Amino acid sequence: MTTSEPTPEMVAFYERRTEEHIKRVRRCLSVMASLTDYADELNERARVHDASKYGPEERIPNIWLSEYHRCRCAGEPFSYPEGMEECVRSAIDHHMTTNRHHPDFHADPNDMTDVDLIEMVCDWTAMSQEFRQDGGSARGWADETIGNRLHLNDSKRQFVYAMIDLLDSNLDSDV
Repeated sequence: MTTSEPTPEMVAFYERRTEEHIKRVRRCLSVMASLTDYADELNERARVHDASKYGPEERIPNIWLSEYHRCRCAGEPFSYPEGMEECVRSAIDHHMTTNRHHPDFHADPNDMTDVDLIEMVCDWTAMSQEFRQDGGSARGWADETIGNRLHLNDSKRQFVYAMIDLLDSNLDSDV
């Protein structure tokens, strides 16, 4: 493990970025809660979404990962301190395997529940909004992921795209 501590500016950026992401996901989950039969479950998912990013396994590596993304978007050079890239990979793995809305949590992504899939769509939507991709829709993430890294059966794939369409048509575009 590296001893490189992030700067206060890096910590502030991470906290702001993570809070904004969670706020976007919560907004999407709230919309979906009002449109589906899963209101209670989706509202609970909104309450706990990405809480692991603040835990000891993920916080420091995610601060460095956020700095990587900030520099990449700003066209600034970036390199991880010695040992941190491995810590970031480990934190990503931890996040993906401890949060139900990530396919890696499940032995088979086709075991994901409708609520898991809706939260995944909301997470993808929030990322699309942050990176100003695809008009803030999860469709681009789905197109790139499903069939490549994420192998869903036809029913699950159709459900994901139906949820993207439902969210896109009911979400204000000012996010």
